[in-house]
Amino acid sequence: MERARASAIEDTAQHLLNLDRESRRIVTMQAPGDLNERKPLKAEKFLNFMLGDPVTTLRAGETLEPARARAASQRAFIQEGVVGRFLNWFSLFRLYRHVLVDRLISDTSFQGFQPVMLTPALVDYDEWLFQDVDKSPLPRQMAVMDVISQRLAKAKSGPVLHGYVGFDPLRVVAYRARKSKVSSLVTARAALSEHGFVGVKLYPPMGFRASGNHRPYPRRTVDLLGFVPDKQLDRALLDLYKLCVELDAPILAHGYSSNGSGPDYADRGDPAYWIPVFKQFPDLRVCIAHFGRFDAPSAGREKLPFPDRSWEWRLGEFMKANPGGNVVADISYFSEALSAGPKLRQELAGFFTRWLSEFDPGCDHILYGSDWIMLGKEAGYNHYIESINSFLRTDCKLSDDACDKIFRRNALRFLPLERGSRGRERLLGYYAKHGLDPSRLPVASSRLIAQIFGR
Repeated sequence: MERARASAIEDTAQHLLNLDRESRRIVTMQAPGDLNERKPLKAEKFLNFMLGDPVTTLRAGETLEPARARAASQRAFIQEGVVGRFLNWFSLFRLYRHVLVDRLISDTSFQGFQPVMLTPALVDYDEWLFQDVDKSPLPRQMAVMDVISQRLAKAKSGPVLHGYVGFDPLRVVAYRARKSKVSSLVTARAALSEHGFVGVKLYPPMGFRASGNHRPYPRRTVDLLGFVPDKQLDRALLDLYKLCVELDAPILAHGYSSNGSGPDYADRGDPAYWIPVFKQFPDLRVCIAHFGRFDAPSAGREKLPFPDRSWEWRLGEFMKANPGGNVVADISYFSEALSAGPKLRQELAGFFTRWLSEFDPGCDHILYGSDWIMLGKEAGYNHYIESINSFLRTDCKLSDDACDKIFRRNALRFLPLERGSRGRERLLGYYAKHGLDPSRLPVASSRLIAQIFGR
């Protein structure tokens, strides 16, 4: 970690030098008369902040020296405020994935919890952002996670790891239109069948809905394809759902109105667009992530008051009508447990307990989630599990049994790890292929036993 931090400090210093160089280049391109009216650029303000100069300083003096840039970077990394926290968070991205896994296990154990199984999620944003991750394409990431899965399974104790592979329906559309060399559908099947992945990760805020896709889309995307891909996106997703039912592979979907790559794209993760999918594929396992804020209005419910108009309420109504279904929600990146004041905390706990009372009284459809390492930019993130535990037990007043379901049993049953399930048999085939001890794979009680004995 210290080596990664030192590298991040050097990278930040280089970034400051680049900002200084760029701001000076822009100045030299302006007419002399314009300089008298010039205000500091955003990059200059940030640079001045990092150097400790007045924010409004115009960078027209001596060139920034590397030693001063490095000193400024070092100071920033030891700050306790937002800047220092974000910079240290960036350091995590310089670590190897197996080191990050060890770090997560250590952080979890430090908080008094012993992880049983880790399910990290890969993402695929390239087509929507018009970028190519050439140095680390998804198939290569898949191979790396395969090695890490085997590494943990070979250990005598501790958690195993089986991740979610990223899936982008637009990549499938582009592949079928001969505009891409890689099909996400082919990659997903390989990850699930050959590389030890438990399920698939979807990120609708990039620009698609779970069903009923409709424009607008990025102009560059439409121009590249030569058509508006409404039906083609639906077809790609339909093929994914069929694949996941065939292989008994769960889907983890971003389920909060955030991180949209275009105007109103964040709303495309609305559970309203998942309901038709749930009805068409009742055996499909889907987890809607980031449950618990109750502040995003679901499509067609704009006239209702909160929390009734929220995504959570829309999802809860479906769960209540289909209590034996495979649809769940997780409370990943519920940062309010770390930072919310007493008033907001009380309001959220009230919504949460009312939701459970109305839609899930047995607490069978809520899972713990972390969204680590994204949590790393939040103050106190290294106490996240403790904070969630406190929120559930103290603020929501949930029982030990309900908390055990949220932290352990519901996830084991969802993933799927029940004896005899096709999903478990698929993972056991992976263990047999690599000579791994099958007893290392956690097992969940069948739903019938759970209903009879509560376990």
